[in-house]
Amino acid sequence: MKFSIESNIKQIIGGLRRFANKDLPYITMVATNNIAFDALNALRKDVGSKLNIRKKSIPTAWRVKKATKLNPYAVLYVDAWSWQYKVLKHHYTGGDRVRKGMEKAMIKLGYMHRNEILTPPPGVRIQPHTYIEMMSQLKLHYKAGYFSNETKRSRSRREKIRGRGVRYFVVTGRSDSPMAPGVYARMPGVDRPVCMLRIAERPEYKKRLDDKEIVKKVIARRAKKHFDDALERAMAIRRAKGW
Repeated sequence: MKFSIESNIKQIIGGLRRFANKDLPYITMVATNNIAFDALNALRKDVGSKLNIRKKSIPTAWRVKKATKLNPYAVLYVDAWSWQYKVLKHHYTGGDRVRKGMEKAMIKLGYMHRNEILTPPPGVRIQPHTYIEMMSQLKLHYKAGYFSNETKRSRSRREKIRGRGVRYFVVTGRSDSPMAPGVYARMPGVDRPVCMLRIAERPEYKKRLDDKEIVKKVIARRAKKHFDDALERAMAIRRAKGW
């Protein structure tokens, strides 16, 4: 008796081809995105547990650009133009940190060197509107329209501070003043100038966070689970549509 399995093989190959063309791109996309969001949660937890930062929005700086069927790669990133990037960068790379707006202005106008930063004295917290007031009085708003987005509330607060007679001045490293370099305030009823910000040498941060290592661990521990779930989901859709 003669027989052949050629037709069966062709049927199997046809099924594999359909799977590769239709199901595999979908499975890859779903599994990749699930891994990416899994890693996203791990990165956010890592930031929240290792950094003593009060701003709740810092860990959520991490974002996901999702994979598609045509582009089966997900991207984990922090927007380089965001203020959270400036806060987080040196914790991932070590070394110096990104200069902030007032620091850039002070450097541009020659009050500070590029290897210096501004830092409040221990225990001092400065509100954002105070930075605006200091930059206004010291004429540091080097960007056109610095106050263009200022709210009525912040403008009113700034005018009240000016009305109370609080005046700011800078002591640079080249000054003859016996006071340490920094930004000071003369306040009514206070005998001595109050140091608001010290001019200090650039910091050398240690690398405290490792994004690549966290993502590798998530892939090693959970990639198979995410792929199996995506495969099961694809098969369920196939069964439901009668393919």
